[in-house]
Amino acid sequence: MKAISIKRLAEFCNGKLVAGDADGATGDRPRFLPFLQDEIKGIVTDSRKDVAQKAFVAIKGENFDGQAFVREALGKGAACVVVSDREGWEKGLYGDRAILTDDTLTALGDIAAAYLREEMPGMRRIAVTGSVGKTTTKEFIHAVLASEYKAEKTPLSHNNEIGLPSTALSLPDDTEIFVAEMGMRGSGQIRYLENIVRPEAAVITTIGNAHLELLGSRENILKAKMEICLAGARLPAGKPFRLVVNGDNDLLGDLPRLREIAAGYGAGAPGSSGLEIVTFGQNSSADYRATEAICGENGINYLLICPEGNFHVSLPLQGEHNVYNTLAAIAAGGLFGIGPEKAIAALKRYAEECGGENSVRQRIVKLAGGRIVLIDDAYNAGPESMPASLSVLGGIKADIRIAALGDMVELGPRSPEFHREIGKIAAATCDRLFTVGEKSQGYIDGWRESKPADDGSAKRFSDTEAAFSAISRYLDKALGNAPGKSPDEARGEGTAAVLVKGSHIMHMDRISRLLEEKYK
Repeated sequence: MKAISIKRLAEFCNGKLVAGDADGATGDRPRFLPFLQDEIKGIVTDSRKDVAQKAFVAIKGENFDGQAFVREALGKGAACVVVSDREGWEKGLYGDRAILTDDTLTALGDIAAAYLREEMPGMRRIAVTGSVGKTTTKEFIHAVLASEYKAEKTPLSHNNEIGLPSTALSLPDDTEIFVAEMGMRGSGQIRYLENIVRPEAAVITTIGNAHLELLGSRENILKAKMEICLAGARLPAGKPFRLVVNGDNDLLGDLPRLREIAAGYGAGAPGSSGLEIVTFGQNSSADYRATEAICGENGINYLLICPEGNFHVSLPLQGEHNVYNTLAAIAAGGLFGIGPEKAIAALKRYAEECGGENSVRQRIVKLAGGRIVLIDDAYNAGPESMPASLSVLGGIKADIRIAALGDMVELGPRSPEFHREIGKIAAATCDRLFTVGEKSQGYIDGWRESKPADDGSAKRFSDTEAAFSAISRYLDKALGNAPGKSPDEARGEGTAAVLVKGSHIMHMDRISRLLEEKYK
């Protein structure tokens, strides 16, 4: 982050700097504040981190109040603090170097937006959102753009109202393109994030069923995601907002409807700079189309048909979902002048260096001397991503296949239905099912509907530790690692593939970690 003055920081968030006297008396008379020109060299929201010469923004959440840590931050050398407690601020409880705002979370976004607007006006920006696949697609887009530009991206899980502005404020000064992932739970959250980044282009991976509990319908989810098009109203004359979407998705494939929604947000409306929609998918009308797609244990292969010509794509990435993710990245590269050949080469380098065990999302790890293949996909889960991950499991050559699945959350009234459907898919894919959580009983129900004569091969557990114990006992017995057998006796007696997946709140990654510790 470029150094800015405390005075300028206050202006960025429309904050107030004149507080009451130190003895607690309140008043509005202005005072000379010599520190206003002091420079800050970063923004932090966690007082446990390095705060020296930085501004500490005291975020107030559901379970914590950052204002309780202001004194700690100042004691560790914070240049100033941003608070929202007017009474305490007027009494001088937060010291002289306190900036008062109405809401510190809003202030953080305002600071990031103003900083990017004033300090990095020449940096180009592209946003990535969607119900499924946005993190992987963001990684792929960054890999493509980084082959030609000094590109930066939001780190894993920094796609929310705290992580994204914090990332924006820490971008290197020489960043040419920023790839910003934008997550959401409800209406208005993409609007908040978009106002910070103000992208010239965006990618929407798909519109699924995640967040139905809050938004009520997929149509409302579409409208919330399409808030990204608000950026189109700010672009200069002659520069249309460019939207890359999955044309195979039923809602995103309805281009007249997309244009109608976008116009309501100012993109493509009369008097605006216009709207260009680029589609990707496997249907014949897609601008970037995959044909003859083959997805197997060795990766994905397809023929790409696009405006630039026809190209063969062969990448060591698992699952049909990565056909779509790579198509989106190739299309996004085209927006910035990177042709398909260079994009495919960049994706191949990324897959070879950052795939498999090094993947940020779906890690594939070989354990027990290669006899166990662990698919660690515990970052998140939904009705669309679960089948994709089970498909990857089904494509792994192994004597036995095991799925360890946690609850999918925020699905609303249809949650039992979604869980049952995933259970049916699991029954057709794997040999054993171990589930965690109350909602995961739906997986068991769907499994048993598909296997009425089931012998107990699907079991539910209350916590991840109990599930791990059952999985490891089954693996030991199935692969010949039972007590009393030496490694030499057990070697070569079978192979297993294990998928671990669930919503982030279920902490299914604990099962993955324990499996790695035991069978490394």
